[in-house]
Amino acid sequence: MSNSARILAQATEALQAGQVARAWELAEPLLPLSARDPEIASFWLTLLRAAPERPEQPARVAQVLGEWHDDAPLVIRACDAWIRAAELTPLDQPVPPGGPAEQAAAAARRCLASLPDADPTSRGYLTINLANALRLARRLDEALPVYEQALALAPERGGWWFNLGLLHKARHDFAAALAATQRARALLGDERPVLWNLAICAVALGQAELAVEAWQKLGLPARIGARGMPEVEGLSAVEVRVPARDSGLGPEGPVPEGALGFERLRVSPLSPCHGVVQSASYLDAAADYGDVVLWDGTPVGVAERGGKREPIFPLLSILRQGDEHRFRFVALQQTPGQVDALGAALPEGALLFTHHEQVQMLCPRCAAGDSMQKHAHGTAEPHRLVYGKLVIAHDKPLTALRVDLDAALKQHPGVQLVMPGLYEKLGDTPAAGKQHQLWRALEKKGNAASALTSSR
Repeated sequence: MSNSARILAQATEALQAGQVARAWELAEPLLPLSARDPEIASFWLTLLRAAPERPEQPARVAQVLGEWHDDAPLVIRACDAWIRAAELTPLDQPVPPGGPAEQAAAAARRCLASLPDADPTSRGYLTINLANALRLARRLDEALPVYEQALALAPERGGWWFNLGLLHKARHDFAAALAATQRARALLGDERPVLWNLAICAVALGQAELAVEAWQKLGLPARIGARGMPEVEGLSAVEVRVPARDSGLGPEGPVPEGALGFERLRVSPLSPCHGVVQSASYLDAAADYGDVVLWDGTPVGVAERGGKREPIFPLLSILRQGDEHRFRFVALQQTPGQVDALGAALPEGALLFTHHEQVQMLCPRCAAGDSMQKHAHGTAEPHRLVYGKLVIAHDKPLTALRVDLDAALKQHPGVQLVMPGLYEKLGDTPAAGKQHQLWRALEKKGNAASALTSSR
């Protein structure tokens, strides 16, 4: 046995035992030989498929594939490895240009162009790899006819129907996604990924009985709730990541102005894939307090809260928008916690959320509400500028809220609250205009004072 054959045998044994790092270490000397030895190239592509998380993986796949671009079995293995790497990017994030999904798509297309018609099996695998690569490259409309071509070649492939369901789910065509997933179930049986995606599609379509049946197959105590939607009791809170832009109000958040980013909202689950948002968004987000949201089943991260780990899921869609009133506010408080105390004093049906606090150096009269009147500015003192949102139940009259809020503010003289949206909703245009002026004045004074303070 040659030395390379001995190394290949040892590396293969390690890989079969699940020792990916050990197999990688053993096979490293063989890498230069992959350019002329298809057996070594095939092993390396299998090894790279097992290590999609390694940052060098996509480049290594390209290196190993090298000049084998017309060898269908090797191209299929390379595409599979690239696709495994592409699957690590969450579905709600953009993919980098020239990433592993696009590399797989290009390799599959090139090989298909030179493939003999007498090889329908390879054509089928190359076509489904092309379809999956296009889906993961976010080229969804382009991927659809390619999936149809692949399934025309091999309609008995349950996994391919499942992948078509993933495409339709990404396109938010939940009816088509459900149909494809049901076809996959008929061919594959009650596999966990199939049942999970079937339940997601059923919830999106309001088909409670189908969703409950899928959850029960997965061992969950699901039932149809009072509102006709599936419910599973005892689920812990989760966070859902939603697309968001800077609101243009208050200090710049984690998303630069004009850019699209994310905000994480806390959700009380009704089932493993849908629930009610329980926190108010700070950014201009796709969802807000009270919305019923649907999320995908693969977490994009984990949050630490109170010593517990909560999964973070990507948003799929809004099932029902909440009917609460939501008003942004800026407030001044003299000492920490005063705004929260004001919120606790509000009557039932009113929830106050604080999002951001910054200490500003303000003239005492400006902080007391005289910022719109000309006056001699006193020595600047530290004041806390607080941004947040007030959420009001839909059945609470806003005129009554205004009275309750005024009464609460009198009981908390250390707080000055500015909330233009309430007065706009009430139709009190003069009061709303004054509130907008106060908001701008507070931010202008605060920002100027902060700039002076930071330059000292």
